[in-house]
Amino acid sequence: MRKLFFCLIGLCALATGTYAANWNDVKDVTPIEKARPAGISNGIYYGEDGTSVTLCTYAASKTESAKRVFLLGDMTDWKLKEEYQLFKDGNYFWITLTGLESGKEYRFQYAVERADGVKKQISDLYSEKVLHPDDQYEPKKVDPDLLDYPAGKGADGYVTVIQPGKPQFQWSDATLNFKRPNKNNLVIYELWIYDYTEGRSLKGLMKRLDYIQNLGVNAIELMPICEFDGNYNWGYSPNHYFAPDKAYGSEEMYKEFIDECHKRGMAVILDMVFNHATGLNPMNKLYPYGTDLTYNPWFNVTAPHSDNVYEDWNHGFEPAHEMFIRALKYWLTEYKVDGFRLDLSHGLCSDKPNTSVGNLKDYYDKGVKAVSPGAYMILEHWGNNMGTERPQLISYGMQCWNNTSNAYCQTAMGWLKDGDGFGDANRDGYVAYCESHDEERMQYKCKKYGNGDLKTNTAARLARVAENVAFNVLLNGSHMLWMWEEVGYDFSINSDIDHPNDYNNSYRCNKKPRPEIRSYFTNSNRVAAFTKCAQVITLRTQLMPEVFEGNPTSVSVSTGSKLRKIQWGSNVFVAANFDVSSNQGVTLPSGTWYDYLNGGTLANGTYTLAPGELKVFTGTQVAPPTFADINKRDHTPIDNVETDEIQKSYKYLQDGQLFIRRGDKTYTISGSLVK
Repeated sequence: MRKLFFCLIGLCALATGTYAANWNDVKDVTPIEKARPAGISNGIYYGEDGTSVTLCTYAASKTESAKRVFLLGDMTDWKLKEEYQLFKDGNYFWITLTGLESGKEYRFQYAVERADGVKKQISDLYSEKVLHPDDQYEPKKVDPDLLDYPAGKGADGYVTVIQPGKPQFQWSDATLNFKRPNKNNLVIYELWIYDYTEGRSLKGLMKRLDYIQNLGVNAIELMPICEFDGNYNWGYSPNHYFAPDKAYGSEEMYKEFIDECHKRGMAVILDMVFNHATGLNPMNKLYPYGTDLTYNPWFNVTAPHSDNVYEDWNHGFEPAHEMFIRALKYWLTEYKVDGFRLDLSHGLCSDKPNTSVGNLKDYYDKGVKAVSPGAYMILEHWGNNMGTERPQLISYGMQCWNNTSNAYCQTAMGWLKDGDGFGDANRDGYVAYCESHDEERMQYKCKKYGNGDLKTNTAARLARVAENVAFNVLLNGSHMLWMWEEVGYDFSINSDIDHPNDYNNSYRCNKKPRPEIRSYFTNSNRVAAFTKCAQVITLRTQLMPEVFEGNPTSVSVSTGSKLRKIQWGSNVFVAANFDVSSNQGVTLPSGTWYDYLNGGTLANGTYTLAPGELKVFTGTQVAPPTFADINKRDHTPIDNVETDEIQKSYKYLQDGQLFIRRGDKTYTISGSLVK
């Protein structure tokens, strides 16, 4: 996530609304004190009979518990009824429902009267499915069978859906027996479902799996899919951690996608946002939202770390700590994902600074290794202490994101100078990348600031795509591509589909110009870039994976060098000319070598490399993959799926203060109209 800049496109809900239940329907009766059944904490617990469920919620401020809590929903005809008042056990309130219809979905909220008399209606913190008035837009389009929101029945905001006796998804043997790629040999493809796919959905993403598989990557990283505010959103404004967002598809669709990835040998990594939550999170909605968090034990009044947005979770508060452990376990067991990328991981602190390392180790031990040994835990760990904290976390078994984008932007532009060395991308324990959702596109910078004729010579410019990708993914450690990097996507991250040539921070998270409509997949230079990238990646992930699980013999990628080289013993030798005007000669190491990119022809002696030229040699004859026509791989032009006007909102930072733009009006973060 971009530091000091946080974008959201979607419905920005600042206020929690007023309670809708009629409290005059019930007497002011003190709840019965009764111990919870064994094993019941926060959340939803289904009985083995498929017709019962126990519901439990934490409802207390820092100083006192709520006065009383009622269940409000389909089972109460959306009226407060005294027989549905929850039992009280300390700060927890609970109830067991019996006689429910197996397989049927039920909607509900908790109606809470706080100790100060304020009344709120909240969803369950552990909801695995939620409904919202916004569901009439994208969610209903991708899943017409989605249960209706109980409009007009007294619901307020998010509503929890439960389903006792829910049919279990039938995972294939490919998932049940999936062997994850070595964590230091990952080549990850990061994407935002909404902007990557036909129909902007999981169904569209399924159609593009052939393309991604042919690229050779062995893992897909999805930008956040936990329920987020609105429908058109990057996902970094989470409000429920156990519920997949319905804008992309149903629970079944998510599982089908993950299962299909495993059938193709690709791991699935989820981007998770544990640092902060919005005002729609039930534990945020229950107590004052915004600057006054004095009474809320779940969130820090002031974040004890840098780069915070929204409300900062207090990871030292036991119920919050427990929730994050259970969230990790849930996605690994229920959805069979293969690991996580934790956004802003240095922010996972208690109410004291420099406490993230201990929390992360505990989450890794209890939330990951306890249920799925070998699952990945990749950290976006920046901050002032990353120099000392990263080595600790890596030695513990985790990995860290490694932003090496600047070096690759420099070589893409043809400026060979201080700071463009690739050495930082050559380390186990890290995930290095040329581009990510937070970094400017290399080809955009090359088109705008390129050296020599790179600004105007499209063929020369696009030749550097595979050159940079090769000198990233063929170095030591794990690596990542950002969607469409392999075809030289060259529109700015601060443009959008309606303003393709503009540069505006307010467009940061908007939909971007479509590669299909711009004929990327019929352009010979872009097809050549894809082909070489796929051949290079496949060499690492499929043809010689065992070679790259070791360490390179020799790496010459120093700052300012025109000719750069990587050698993996007698197995792989890579050379490229990063200059923009002069040829460079390279002599192969002693031994037998084959020209991999040109079909395995015998190679020896000295080669002259033209500007932007890449050569890959192998010690044994290996046939690279070939592609007849990548345009046939579900990249036909698609209709532009627009959201309703109410959905079009975004956040931006100006002079250190967050604002919200909605239509032609600007608001402060607390909802006051500015202009």
